[in-house]
Amino acid sequence: MVGWHAEHTLDTSAEPGAVWAKLEEVSAWPQWDTGITYAELSGPFSSGTLGRMKLRGEGSRTFRLARVEEQASFTALVKLPLAEIHHTHAQEACDLGTRMTHSIEITGLLSWFYALTRGRTLREGLAPGMRTLARMASGK
Repeated sequence: MVGWHAEHTLDTSAEPGAVWAKLEEVSAWPQWDTGITYAELSGPFSSGTLGRMKLRGEGSRTFRLARVEEQASFTALVKLPLAEIHHTHAQEACDLGTRMTHSIEITGLLSWFYALTRGRTLREGLAPGMRTLARMASGK
């Protein structure tokens, strides 16, 4: 059951391979996602691999790449007490270059609480983060 959901889509002139390369570069996530101050992956960019990230104003969190579809999408899963946050990045070729969609879902018994305490910040970070990612991927 989804308790909260936010999503943003952006078309960029960057090629899909360039966008994917930036998404796979986990240690560089803080360069385009201002809510993250540090991120690392403990193995390959593939389903099941664990990572750690430090969120601005919070401690570090473990996440798992729950699903990776090479060059198409991935979902990073963060477990919280009685809830989970699913960050899904998807991409597909479009006339301009690449259509990127980033969605965030909070599920679980306490999803209402995390939506109340984190939802606004998560939602407000989507569009600016994607614009920065698009600029980085296009080399601008």
